[in-house]
This record gives sequence, C-alpha cells and structure tokens, in this order.
Amino acid sequence: MRLRKGKLIPRDDGKRIEEFVGAATTGTESTSVAHMLAPPGWSEPAQRPEFDEAVIVLKGELTVVVEGRRERIAAGEVGLVPRGKRVVYRNDGQGACDYWSVCAPAFRPELAHMEAPQPREAEYHVTVQVAHGQGREYSRLLSGWARDYLKQLGLSGCELSLSLVDDRAIRRLNRTWRKKDKATDVLSFPAGELPRGTPGPRPLGDVVISLDTAKRQAKEYGRSLESEMARYLAHGLLHLLGHDHERPRDAKRMAALEEQLLGERGMVADSLQVDARARRARSLM
Repeated sequence: MRLRKGKLIPRDDGKRIEEFVGAATTGTESTSVAHMLAPPGWSEPAQRPEFDEAVIVLKGELTVVVEGRRERIAAGEVGLVPRGKRVVYRNDGQGACDYWSVCAPAFRPELAHMEAPQPREAEYHVTVQVAHGQGREYSRLLSGWARDYLKQLGLSGCELSLSLVDDRAIRRLNRTWRKKDKATDVLSFPAGELPRGTPGPRPLGDVVISLDTAKRQAKEYGRSLESEMARYLAHGLLHLLGHDHERPRDAKRMAALEEQLLGERGMVADSLQVDARARRARSLM
C-alpha cells in the first residue's frame, strides 16, 4: 500500500502532525508513523507513554528529556524513548524541527498519559539588587525597562542581574576589574558561555549602575534621573551582548541600538558627536 498523503491531526500549539499510519488513519493498532513539524519554542507537557517511540530528525534539532536527562537529536540522528519513561519533547532551537515519529504500539492519546501543562515560565528573568540607601524606589523602574529592552532585542529565555550602588562601591569595582581608581556611571560583567545542556534561563551577566553618578550627570546635562539611569542600563546591557564602542565599526551599530531601546540618542551617540567636534576643532587649528 502506497501512502502519499496522511491525515492532519488538529493541534492548538503550533505543531503540525500528519499521520500516515496509525489508529486515526489506517486503523493500525501495532504501529503509527507520523510526520511532525515543530516550530521554535514549542514544547509538550511531560508524558509517560505505553508505547516505544523512535524519532528521526530531518532538519533542525529536537530536545528530548527522558527521566530528567536531556538529549538533543540533530538532523540525521535518531532518538529512542522506551515505553514507561517520563519524557518531555520540545524545540529549543532557533528554527523549525522537521522529524518523523514511529510508535509501537500505535499512538493513542489515552496511551500517552500526558500530564497537565505546567504554568509557562516567565520569558524575561530580571533581578535587581539595591545597595544604595535611596535606590529602593527605582528597583521596579529598572526591572521594567530591562524587560522591555530584552523583549526589543529578542532575548527571551535569558536572565539579567542589575545592581544599583553608590559611587564608593562602583569605584571599588572599577579599580578591581578595570584598574581605574575612580567612580563611573555603569559597569558590565558578562556571564560567559555555560556548558551545553545547562538547565534554566541563559544568564547574560550583571549591569552595575551608580545612582550617585546618575544624579550628578542628570543635573549637569539637564536630564531627568530616570532618563539618565535608562541610558546607563541600555549601554550596560549592550556591552553584555558583546558590543564595544571602542571599536570604530561597532560604535555606530551600538549607537543605533541604544537609540532603538531608548527612543532617543544614547551614550555612544553623544560620545561620537563629541569626538566629531574635537576632530573638526583640530582641523581648524
């Protein structure tokens, strides 16, 4: 029997299932064969099926968590989940996962024993540590801005740590890590790469903001304190992502991203403008 077309199984989670052989199509009880297309970010609740399941990945990558152990099945690879094991299927990749599923006996919902879905984990993880006597009232503002920036940059599933400190604390950090014995506005400490398969949100690192410097600079340049701190946060976050305005070809890109996040010119654009004025002044001498 040649089967050129299967039966689409209705879903409400964005996944496409086309069954060619099985209880829902050919009435076959012993085996089911289905073609799957799972969008990025897709996941299913945990299940403990009464059937063996083999998955053959054609394109993308399928994450399979069996009894708490995570495996990533890449294109050209086959995964096997024995019956009776607690398993979670999901697509952690950036693109769709195209794969085939073979179940024996045939898949039936009542044999899957799927658990009730868990509440969805927050996409943006932001923590704010306040180490300044007057900083508590700004904690919620910083957290809200950070979540908005992460959303604009498409950084779901990430964790960001913020600290609001005084000049003494940021001077100590600046001296220890940058060998500069002076207070500054914002410092960034990237988290670095974690081993593949590490559970939980991906940490981006820490952004440390001096409230004392923000107050002083806001007054000097005629900006609100909130606007000043938002500038520091956008600048620090982009440094965590690897942008470096000391590299000329990266400075314009970083300036554009700051403006995108803030809705106005940021710290890098101001610096580029000052540099341009200085160059023009030298050329006239």
